[in-house]
Amino acid sequence: MRGSSVAKGVLLTAGGAICWGFSGTCAQLLMDIYGVPLAWNVCVRLVFASLLYLVFCAATHRDQLLSLLKQPRELGRLLAFSIFGVLLVQMCYQGCISVSNAGTATVFERCGLILIMLITCVKARRAPMRRELLGVVLAIVGTICIATKGNLGTLAIPAEALMWGAASACALVFYTMMPVRLLERWGSVVTTTVSMTMAAIIANVVVQPWNMHVEVTPGIVAAMAALVIIGTFFAYLLFLQGVKLAGPMRAGLVGSIEPVAATAFSTLWLGTPITPFDIAGCALIVIMVLLVTQREEEAPREVDLSSGDAQAVEVKLSVEGAQAADSEPSDKSAQTPEVELSGKAAKPIFK
Repeated sequence: MRGSSVAKGVLLTAGGAICWGFSGTCAQLLMDIYGVPLAWNVCVRLVFASLLYLVFCAATHRDQLLSLLKQPRELGRLLAFSIFGVLLVQMCYQGCISVSNAGTATVFERCGLILIMLITCVKARRAPMRRELLGVVLAIVGTICIATKGNLGTLAIPAEALMWGAASACALVFYTMMPVRLLERWGSVVTTTVSMTMAAIIANVVVQPWNMHVEVTPGIVAAMAALVIIGTFFAYLLFLQGVKLAGPMRAGLVGSIEPVAATAFSTLWLGTPITPFDIAGCALIVIMVLLVTQREEEAPREVDLSSGDAQAVEVKLSVEGAQAADSEPSDKSAQTPEVELSGKAAKPIFK
């Protein structure tokens, strides 16, 4: 069950990353072709996405949503996630673009994978696995190939860009790791609905997009609708559910497929030429995804004594002990393992 759950999480994470790649193409269309201001784009996107989430959540998870709204402590955690996760990711990534370029911002954001790996290993009290180290290297190198087209000179890194880039990497960590417990308790739909709504309210109060002059045309409406439905609603929903099932480390790495999707959409939709470095970068990221999604050997399952597992272990051990006694009644010197059930896991003790 664990293996199938992780596989499902990987697929959902990849789906969310592909939707984010699509959102990048929509945002590029809105800003470059239609001249929509970045701040207006972010605020309007969050408002309509949160409305969509509220309707969907009220129809499918109404009881959970109402229960959450009665718990101030949980709402406080969601407020922290909406600020340091949802909003910070948007603000820092776009801020880095504004003082450098999209390639530099993407590379900085993906560097957050290193922090995710380190935090994951510290919490688990273990060293990074070779697969994780190789996955991080492949993800960052592949992203650099796609973002720079092989010309490292395009990685413009003035001091301000360095500041925004470092914040963007931290924001990726917050977004990937902060909601893990919230997702376990409330699920991706409720968690995303409340955090997105909070982020929309905060962003609009601070930015006040209604004071910006934007001539809304049918083209802008169509692009914004695609950005809200595919690039926001499905992107956040799928990715966070993937984090819940696959874990933050694996989900963070698989999320690196976003620039691959963005390259494909930009080429097919906007006619952006593709280069050999794009192909090489995409290949490295695909290899990384295949590497980190390989099935790992499952660790021995711990036995929870508060459940019926302990009774099952006792029964099994009693039967096995009786069988052993019948088959070897005269061998008193044989080392027969007994099982201590005083801890959380059943541990054999040899006399």
